[in-house]
Amino acid sequence: EDDAVTGLDHVASSSPAAAGRKREGEHGADVGRGVDVGVRGGGVGDDGAAIGDGAAQQPRGVEPAAVKMDIIDMYDDYKERARATRRTVYGATEWRKHRSTKRYFRSMFTAIRSGVLRGLALELLMIVAVAGAVVGLSVSGVAQLAIPAMPLTLTAPALGLLITYRTNQAYGRWWEARKIWGAVINKTRDLTRQAHWFRNTERAKRFSALAVAFGYALNAHCLLGTISNPSNHIGEHATVDDKLESELTPLIGAEATAEVLAAPHRPVEVCRLLTRCISEEGLTPQMEARVDETIAFFSDFGGMCDRLQKTPMPLTYTRHTARFLFTWLCFVPSALLSTGLGAAQIVVATFAIATLMLGIDEMGVQVEEPFSILPMDSYNNGLRALHEYATFVPAPTPKRPIPVFA
Repeated sequence: EDDAVTGLDHVASSSPAAAGRKREGEHGADVGRGVDVGVRGGGVGDDGAAIGDGAAQQPRGVEPAAVKMDIIDMYDDYKERARATRRTVYGATEWRKHRSTKRYFRSMFTAIRSGVLRGLALELLMIVAVAGAVVGLSVSGVAQLAIPAMPLTLTAPALGLLITYRTNQAYGRWWEARKIWGAVINKTRDLTRQAHWFRNTERAKRFSALAVAFGYALNAHCLLGTISNPSNHIGEHATVDDKLESELTPLIGAEATAEVLAAPHRPVEVCRLLTRCISEEGLTPQMEARVDETIAFFSDFGGMCDRLQKTPMPLTYTRHTARFLFTWLCFVPSALLSTGLGAAQIVVATFAIATLMLGIDEMGVQVEEPFSILPMDSYNNGLRALHEYATFVPAPTPKRPIPVFA
């Protein structure tokens, strides 16, 4: 899943960064939250200067620290853009390839193109620099920095538990988000089916369209602040709002789309429009209760997504894990000195250990915020195809009331 990075290599030389990016303190990389290019802050940073244009484009007189931050921003932008390549939808062909024995060879031969490894380039460079400095000082006789391997051996299990727990919890968040969207899909199908209870054909079509519109509104709500670029989920659109407008206008009309875009919480606004639609139809009390129960689930789904989007894992846990891991890796070259390995062997071994350990931690960080790597566009487009296929012929009046079960 890390190899689909075609079209992202140009970011290493010049990368338009997320405007008005909010840094998350010590919580790792920028994620570009709260930023819509052209909507929230335009294309400038806090100091009014363009962000992430690379060190080569810095004006004269820029402090070295600012140049370094631009380089870091550039790599952060790369990682954010690479997330768009991980929105995979599997079918029979993909599963066959997934379980093929060739997966080992394919994974090893394409490791150099791994998005995770490319995103860790700066961290790995720093660890290798530390290893080179330790080996150079020891070989030249300036300082003997060899230490016993016992301290690292004793702390390795604790570090492994920290990283494993964090990765498992991050995967749990990703899987919960997928289950939420699975429930959204199922309830949307229910509403498009219940639209056949409507006696007014046009209102039935509108109700079904609004049900599909909820998925698009929830998608945009979860992805506000995502970096705008040609290869991600918003395609040629400048902002998430532009994309949402282009999706909803053909579906529910310009007037309803304007109401949704103007609302502070778009999914809740779609639920309100659905409720208005069933009140205008005048269904039987039993039918209306059934439909309203399904719409109430939509409100729950919006709240569940808000909980995941607005609540990261405890920051103290994330920060301590990052400090522990980086400090531990910095002492690896000194521990390897005491084993009698050569200078080149120590540097290579340190690089390999750092790649594996940092890679595990990075995978947890990448899936902790699940919505920008879930293929929500594919889910919504499938629901839209179901709506467009349906023929809304009024259902016959039931001969007896439909029972309502508590």
